[in-house]
Amino acid sequence: MNLLLLNRSDLITENKAEIFGEKVRHLNEILKVNPGNEIRVGILDGKKGKAVVEKIETEKAVLSFELNEDPLPKIPLFVIVALARPKVLMRLISDLVSYGVSGIEIIQTYFGDKSYWENDLFSEKGLKEAVVKGLEQSMDTIMPEINLVKRFGPYSNDILPKYSINSNCYIALPGEFPKIGEIEKGKSNIVAVGPERGWTKYEAAQFIKAGFQPVSLGNRVVRTEAAVHACVAHFI
Repeated sequence: MNLLLLNRSDLITENKAEIFGEKVRHLNEILKVNPGNEIRVGILDGKKGKAVVEKIETEKAVLSFELNEDPLPKIPLFVIVALARPKVLMRLISDLVSYGVSGIEIIQTYFGDKSYWENDLFSEKGLKEAVVKGLEQSMDTIMPEINLVKRFGPYSNDILPKYSINSNCYIALPGEFPKIGEIEKGKSNIVAVGPERGWTKYEAAQFIKAGFQPVSLGNRVVRTEAAVHACVAHFI
């Protein structure tokens, strides 16, 4: 945790917060702070700055702060990822948030196990925890847009075609296509990465029909998270 992210519900006055539980345990056990110490803080979806620890106990701490820094700008990239194992997606969401992407969309594909949607990761609380980890790591405060798509058919017919109107859109596919590192970045970009078993012919065709340009990561089969990292690196 490089930045302690506060919720507005933590505030007891305009410039003072009272926190409990896991955040306090991190201050005690990892940062080992004492009263009078200074730490970096931010308000979720707000500004960031510095705080002084006024009081700290086992499960409770009081901070006074001054927030005078704007959050970092997002990179102009929206990432579409096929549904994968929740543990993989939990890490991947946090990583994508750390990169500063503008949005993340998790979509159901033919090879995605529908039972994964029942995992706690996809609850409001689970998603927020994954996002907050990424924000705290990268010292950001602004949550990206996150969408969960459980039906590919209506999504590919009704939503995907709208994306290419104002954005440069790409889909990672095996084959003799331009390498991801060779494409021209636009002011707004969208990249779609499939599951480790790949897109079906129908899924790939739907993306291409919607205006997504195929791009290649090479001839090797890599894990979903490795493919996502490789794609995102081009837009940073």
